[in-house]
Amino acid sequence: MSLRDRLLYVAEHYKQMGGDVLVKHEVENMLTRRLPISLYRLDHINREEMRISGHHAETFPYVTLANKNIESDVIVAYLFSEDGQRIYLVMMKGDAGEGTDLKDIRFFTPEHARVLKDNHIVIGTSMEAKSFEDRVALYLPYNIADLPNNDQLQDDLHLLLSMHEQYIKTYGMSKEMMGDKDAIVHIHEYIKKSGFTYERQDIANAYFALKTKPFIVLSGMSGTGKTKLAQLLADSIGATIENGRQVLIPVRPDWHDSSDLLGYIDLRGDFRRGSFLSIMQQAIQHPAYTYVAILDEMNLARVEHYFSDILSVMESRSWSKGKIKTAPLFPGHKMFRDIYLPSNLLIIGTINMDETTHGFSQKLLDRTNTIELNKIQLDSFDFLDDRDPPRHSIENVQIQSQYVHLKDAYVEHAELIHEVTNELITINEMLIEVDLQIGYRVRDEICFYLIYAVKSGMFTFDQAFDFQVLQKVLPRISGSDGYTFDLLKNLYYYCTNTLLDDEFETAVVNADGMRFPKSARKIMEMMRRFEVYGYTSFWINTVR
Repeated sequence: MSLRDRLLYVAEHYKQMGGDVLVKHEVENMLTRRLPISLYRLDHINREEMRISGHHAETFPYVTLANKNIESDVIVAYLFSEDGQRIYLVMMKGDAGEGTDLKDIRFFTPEHARVLKDNHIVIGTSMEAKSFEDRVALYLPYNIADLPNNDQLQDDLHLLLSMHEQYIKTYGMSKEMMGDKDAIVHIHEYIKKSGFTYERQDIANAYFALKTKPFIVLSGMSGTGKTKLAQLLADSIGATIENGRQVLIPVRPDWHDSSDLLGYIDLRGDFRRGSFLSIMQQAIQHPAYTYVAILDEMNLARVEHYFSDILSVMESRSWSKGKIKTAPLFPGHKMFRDIYLPSNLLIIGTINMDETTHGFSQKLLDRTNTIELNKIQLDSFDFLDDRDPPRHSIENVQIQSQYVHLKDAYVEHAELIHEVTNELITINEMLIEVDLQIGYRVRDEICFYLIYAVKSGMFTFDQAFDFQVLQKVLPRISGSDGYTFDLLKNLYYYCTNTLLDDEFETAVVNADGMRFPKSARKIMEMMRRFEVYGYTSFWINTVR
């Protein structure tokens, strides 16, 4: 008899066990011996590793599959309904006591069209049946009347065992997860041993920006190692080119739409998948791991042309079954209708600002942290140390965003959120003169950044807010009129509590005593550029 036949036999005859001794013996033999033997014979079952056992509760039978080498209270099982009309292949908590939360099991397992993650499973009406129902995290339902063929049943079991294995790996990593501060120290040491020198607070800034939203832009003059920093950031958290979890995508000046990123139909009618689509699919299939897409020199073409589809779905992020998901990238598409922008895919763009590149629109600036790298330290030789860069196994669970909407964080961090909001209201009163006020999206993301940064102990409130003024407010400002210049003077006063007279070029930017020194230095740079060129912007090369 096949696996399908033996499952059917148990479902159809279990209710007869109480009336006939011979039937009882035959059903128990099928449940505890023959059905497990059918499972042990499957190609993807290793008898040395798996413990398969048939059981019967008072009113329904079930079969458990547990890995002998893994200590976990989460198992795979077949559950039969009390009325004998349904069979469920499930991943569930193995006992009714304290232990793993069902939300954790659902969060740390991938999505699949056939696997349900809800509370609608129905075993029966008895207390024991209800107890089992309450312990099921995900399941595939079967009706006895149309039970799938043997091949489909085997494929389904293989799928759920694979999901269980992935859950064990991912949940284990989450339990071993270091704090943000330790993670930043690890990333900084990795980059330093690889031959590049950056201040630890700059690495922390990039880390918190990615945790706030999985899309950042590294800017600065040529030669500051923007692309290399992006690659090393990815390497340090386990996303390497060698393991296929990192992809470097050089942007070309002739990109006018998303086809080069996502894919296109060639002259032969074949679909050519783009690099970005490929890494999205891999990230969706393996939520345990972090994937990184690096868009190198992303403003060689107009970002709003080729990246607009991705920017749009990025803003649709919401919680779904315990995971952050976006709207579909290709709604209605026959082949890719289920593709979305997964939360374990980080996007790092690098840009140069010169005569060969395009500027950024307000739409893009609102959706990212723009991190400027202009400091070069040529006399650092730490990389000559013989020791290899440190490695660590922590993956996506470490850097993934915890918040999508402000209400996600409000109850726990209301005081900090109000403090941030009050500062932004003050800034908006200055920005209103040039119609550049900060909106809700920017407010929320600045609040998230401050929560991560202050909670970690890496930054004080002022240090973290200084980075956000520098990266979320100042890049919005450009112009050649007096209103722009007056705005910069007012912002300088806000950052330093120092009024500038008309001879502002004699002012010295001194970090001592200033509330927001990084922003103040940038504002002074922008003001001096205005005086020399009659125009200013955040970008250092835009007027040269």
